[in-house]
Amino acid sequence: MKNSKPIFKSPYDLKDVSLLFIIVAFVLIFSAIIGNNLFGIFQDNINFGII
Repeated sequence: MKNSKPIFKSPYDLKDVSLLFIIVAFVLIFSAIIGNNLFGIFQDNINFGII
């Protein structure tokens, strides 16, 4: 047990992780806005009262 490493040592840089998190957050927000707009167009084109 001479070469015991600390368990919670961070092998990553905090700036890289925060940049990746920001990129993923923007992609998710952008896809949610686009998906919501496309679903709104879909609802306008189909009459759900008949179904």
